[in-house]
Amino acid sequence: MSRQGRQPNDALRSVLQEAGMSYAALARRVREVAAENGDDTVRTSSVAVAYWVAGTPPRTTTTRYVAEALSRRLGRLVTPADIGLPSPEDANGPGLAADPVESLAHLGRADVDRRRFLSTTAYSVSALALPLSPGTAEAAQRARRADAGGRIGAAEIATVREVTKVFTRADERLGGDTGRSAVVEYLATDVAAYCRGTFADDGVRRGMFGAAAELAYLAGWKAHDAGRAGLAQRYYLHSFQLVEEADPRAHAGYVLRILAHQAFDNGHNTHCVDLADAALTRVRGRVDKETESLFWLTLARAHAAEGNRAGALSAITTAERLVDTAKAEQPPGWASLGGPPEARLANQTAKALTAMRDVKAAEEQYRRSARCWNPATHPRIHALTLADLGHAQLTQGRMDSACGTWTMALRGLRGVNSARARGAVADMRRSLAVFRNRGSAEATRLDEHAAAWQSANT
Repeated sequence: MSRQGRQPNDALRSVLQEAGMSYAALARRVREVAAENGDDTVRTSSVAVAYWVAGTPPRTTTTRYVAEALSRRLGRLVTPADIGLPSPEDANGPGLAADPVESLAHLGRADVDRRRFLSTTAYSVSALALPLSPGTAEAAQRARRADAGGRIGAAEIATVREVTKVFTRADERLGGDTGRSAVVEYLATDVAAYCRGTFADDGVRRGMFGAAAELAYLAGWKAHDAGRAGLAQRYYLHSFQLVEEADPRAHAGYVLRILAHQAFDNGHNTHCVDLADAALTRVRGRVDKETESLFWLTLARAHAAEGNRAGALSAITTAERLVDTAKAEQPPGWASLGGPPEARLANQTAKALTAMRDVKAAEEQYRRSARCWNPATHPRIHALTLADLGHAQLTQGRMDSACGTWTMALRGLRGVNSARARGAVADMRRSLAVFRNRGSAEATRLDEHAAAWQSANT
């Protein structure tokens, strides 16, 4: 149909007016959402928005970015249908499925097949509220499933957990892009079939769903580290539904914590205090003190992101007290996958302090965290912590110290295939630019090394 024959998109015009956004403002927000999700192909301008309003729809891959940009502006979910645009292939978007096992298998198959709609799945701020809605998760639990996976016992559960540990270790050494398809393939086939199987008792059933949830949030973590925020969020939401059927208290609280941390990393604070509070409520008194401290740190970061310094410092103090008084207790298996408690305590404390602009205190915590991580077994997080430490040093005017720290970070990132690592090196080069332009030989040498790393890892 010619452009002259199209009908104006009154729905989009109406929502734009409700949002108080100009064409240029919407175009800018669409580009931001696309970039956040690793899509650098979107070049939306005010002229493009004018065409959409006139009745010429955007590319299917852009539609979800438009809907998400307007959702964020209005503080409620806006679907493509709400703005008169054709729905993409994944019309339901991120959410809680009636049958999380079947939905996860569908997601995994589409991911392995590299279906185009998944590569442009937008991270949804409004979806963060879904696990907090009373009754929403419960309504989707225990969906009726065919017994299609055979008889499941302890051996199958142990196998899933061992596979998760193996891929977690590989992920720390080589980055999220490495082995991601293998994790998703195993999750969407074997593990989904196990969850449809028959179980000797409810304890075995809960064990399998808990193990499946751990693998699902590893799949989400790998997507996050690969720079695919929207896809990662979908795996996390599926993990939440699986774990609700295994342990709706402590373990489910851990997945809420993961959703909050992904939001921090993406620069979104909406719902994070609520997520952190809900996670802490579920876990409090049900785990060892060191594990509980991680949840207080999530709350600290949420308060810090919102400018609540008193709340953040109080939560940090509680977390430190828990660690100081902790006994030699065995943490839950799902909590130990993230690394040593002290390293995580220091790292998250540093990020909260950075958000509060207490750079000097943050530097000490980053240094403490870096000492805790073993660069042989956890090269990525060790190097990324050093990158953060370098920024703290540079912010305080110590360029020489920052360059030395960043040199060590670059060495640690050799062989790591990670979008977060690429982002850290890009940030490093942007910070070095001003010193390089002033003729600093040290900054120039380090920038050359960083540029060589980028060339080898793009």
